[in-house]
Amino acid sequence: MKRVLVLGAGLVVKPLLDDLLALPDVELHLATLNIARARELLAGQSRAVALEINADDQPRVAAEVAAAKVVVSLLPADQHVKIAEACLRHRVPLVTTSYVSDGMRALDIEARARGVLLLNECGFDPGFDHMTAVQTIRRLRREGAKVVSFASYGGAIPAPEANTNPWGYKFTWSPRGVVVAARNPVRYLEAGRIVEKTFPDLFRHPRRIGVPGVGMLEAYPNRDCLRYLDAYELEGVHDMFRGSLRYRGWCDTWRALFDLGLLDLTPRHWCGLTYAQFLERHLGEPDGRPLVERLAARIGCGVDDELVARLEWLGLLSDRRLSPECTSSLDVMTARLERMLRYRSGERDMAVMEHHFVVARSDGLLRKVVSRMVFSGRAGDDSALARTVSFPAALAVRQILDGAVTLTGVQIPVDPQLTLPILIGLQRRGLHVHEHEEDVNLPGQ
Repeated sequence: MKRVLVLGAGLVVKPLLDDLLALPDVELHLATLNIARARELLAGQSRAVALEINADDQPRVAAEVAAAKVVVSLLPADQHVKIAEACLRHRVPLVTTSYVSDGMRALDIEARARGVLLLNECGFDPGFDHMTAVQTIRRLRREGAKVVSFASYGGAIPAPEANTNPWGYKFTWSPRGVVVAARNPVRYLEAGRIVEKTFPDLFRHPRRIGVPGVGMLEAYPNRDCLRYLDAYELEGVHDMFRGSLRYRGWCDTWRALFDLGLLDLTPRHWCGLTYAQFLERHLGEPDGRPLVERLAARIGCGVDDELVARLEWLGLLSDRRLSPECTSSLDVMTARLERMLRYRSGERDMAVMEHHFVVARSDGLLRKVVSRMVFSGRAGDDSALARTVSFPAALAVRQILDGAVTLTGVQIPVDPQLTLPILIGLQRRGLHVHEHEEDVNLPGQ
């Protein structure tokens, strides 16, 4: 039996567990603090064990790592490095779906020296986006075309019929995680010029992306995409952009939350206040005007604007009492968003990805190549997000267990020995990319 250790039992883990346990020679250990959930996920599985382990219990984690053939960490991203260090000590490959952090990158030399693979960014976005992008780029190059511009857009959103609240979103992960992720500075290339932005300016002027069957979405820049120029073999391009997709209005809303101070992390005493009083504290001294008018004036819109309606719908102008455990403005907002922006049982979610390539063909003509994937699921443990994150990681584990991967060091899934078999496996699991080519609309034409 080949033992796989999976750390973390969050919302995206079930499809990975099911996929790996479909292999007759795999024994799976699921380690988490939430032992009840782990047992529920593994109910009826004779080759799986639920373990109650704190990730900070390094001796016990190390013992489990040492006994495994592969480790998958689905813990919060800030815990991956210590897991990777244990994997290095015991020469066990690691798979995560998180972005490569500076701490993880610092382990590359040691990982190569010890012959250990630390594979990161092997989920949906990042992960599936990398693999599909490099596959198309390599095919275009074989055809004699040169990529001069590249943009990638991805996101998990409610299906159109499940888009039932003014925010145009329902959370499958913590709202705090959204804020933490958005605080990462962004860099991208536009018309040959490097553009750098920080939170909340990165929400200004989102791009508009129309997706057939979904509607008009908006995209805001996602992290530092220039670090992928070499990995994608895109040196010399004029444009390089990676963005997150949401329904329209998302960017304006989060900018307003920041401007109001509602995303502040400073501990403060909110106990006993109503939401209206909480909001008033962020608007300054009363001036005799109704709260809704002061709010609209502060964020620069009319009282009937959709932006005000979103905050009112959330309950921020109500007399409802705040949760006593909230210690910061962000805590208040996180608790409220988690309560109000939920999927109902049976509702569909969607994982949407688009790549836009502008290419110079061998005949000198510029063409636009669009790759698109829209994948739907049902909210819960088998959601579209859970499957699109889990399947690439599970398929990578399969390749490693089979001895088909010779890579070492800190890697992301762009090497053909990973991308080709994983993409074939993803197609078999229903993740199909549709591609078409169209004219490029140049200025003045």
